[in-house]
Amino acid sequence: MNYYELRLQHHLEDFAVDLLQDDLASLGFESFETEDGVFKAYAPAKEYEARKAEIDALLEPITEIESREDELIPDQDWNAVWESQYEPVRFGDFCFVHAPFHTPLKEVRYNIEIEPKMSFGTAHHPTTSLMIRFLEENHPQGESVLDMGCGTAVLGILAAMQGAVSVDCIDIDEWAYRNAAENAVRNGFPALVYPEGSVQNIGALSERPSSIVPDVRFRVFQGDAALLEGGRFDRIMANINRNILLRDMSHYADCLQNGGLLYLSGFYLQDMEMLEQECNAHRLFYRRHLASDAWVAMEFIKK
Repeated sequence: MNYYELRLQHHLEDFAVDLLQDDLASLGFESFETEDGVFKAYAPAKEYEARKAEIDALLEPITEIESREDELIPDQDWNAVWESQYEPVRFGDFCFVHAPFHTPLKEVRYNIEIEPKMSFGTAHHPTTSLMIRFLEENHPQGESVLDMGCGTAVLGILAAMQGAVSVDCIDIDEWAYRNAAENAVRNGFPALVYPEGSVQNIGALSERPSSIVPDVRFRVFQGDAALLEGGRFDRIMANINRNILLRDMSHYADCLQNGGLLYLSGFYLQDMEMLEQECNAHRLFYRRHLASDAWVAMEFIKK
């Protein structure tokens, strides 16, 4: 799959960069990089070309953007791009999220090897970091876990390392779906994979053969929240954007066990009230939240 790289030289405030990233995500961009005065965003070529007029309309009024470059990146070049730019992320002595070309750390409890390619979830973005902090504070040992909008599957992989008995990862994007399955295998969790359209929903699946995945059932699906019908989870992690979270909240509530935990992220402080209201309508009640800059992750319990 070919991608476009949108590269902006700018003098935007950090908060404005976050808002721009959120707007571009709604227009099909999947991955982002930020450094001093430079912002990069990546979108599938077909999506970019179909929505170029909307992208132009979004960027044109922003006077803080000094220059813009749009470059087509062929599929076969992407690994080299990431190898030249990707930096590992350490969370104290808890975990170390790194690429295959980095050396794992002996002094941390969990080393997670991620080949990110074009998928979201490298632990660099505050929303992923906040979700990892939730898992650090409350291990899902013995639980059934859903990683919704999984991207690289870094959260699902960490949950499996912490002792989750089953992990289901779901992403609508084909690249992310394939990448999640590859990353699961990299970290010792052979994944059962279900391409788009191969199953109607999770409830329609029979139990996996125990000989395939002896320690933890790890499954990766390409699709959306419609797949959740018939599923039952002790913990759900959904790091997506606000509008999708609001749209799919009823699906999350339906498949979460009573007393189960729901972690939400991918939105801003000012979005908390509307998300809490929607959660309350589905018997999901606020427990606490974590914040980093303007980004938030919230924890809810089903009662």
